[in-house]
Amino acid sequence: MRRWDGDERLTGIADASAMEPQVSALLDAMARDGWVAEEPEAHLLPHLRRACGSEWLLTGERLLDDGVYEVTVSLAGDREGVHVQRDVIRLLSAIAESVFFVRQAAPGVFECVTGVLDGDPPGFKSHGHMVRLIVT
Repeated sequence: MRRWDGDERLTGIADASAMEPQVSALLDAMARDGWVAEEPEAHLLPHLRRACGSEWLLTGERLLDDGVYEVTVSLAGDREGVHVQRDVIRLLSAIAESVFFVRQAAPGVFECVTGVLDGDPPGFKSHGHMVRLIVT
C-alpha cells in the first residue's frame, strides 16, 4: 500500500529508534504524578489569545478532570485538510516549550503535550501541559 500519492518505494529509509530515548523521556515525565501544571487559563490562555490574531476566534476553554485543557476555536477562511493542521500547529506553537507533541486525533480535534523535561533549558522544574484544540 502506498504511503502517499506518488510513493513508489512502499517503504521508508529507516526506523525511528534514533529518537526513542527522547520520546521515552517524555513518556516517563508524563507518567509522573503532578507533572501537569495547574492553571492553564493563566499560563496558556493569554499566549493562545495573542496567537489567534485575525485567523482564529477562540470560542471556549475549560479544564477537564483528567488535566486536559480543552480549547475551542474557529478558523477564519476556507482552509481544509493539511492546511488546517499546519495552522493548528502554528497556533499551538505559541505555547510550545522544550518538548512539543501534536497529533490530529479526529477531524477537527488536535491533541498536544508540551512541557519541560529534567535538564531542559532554561532550568525550570520538569512540568507540562495537555491541550485538546477543537476546531469548529
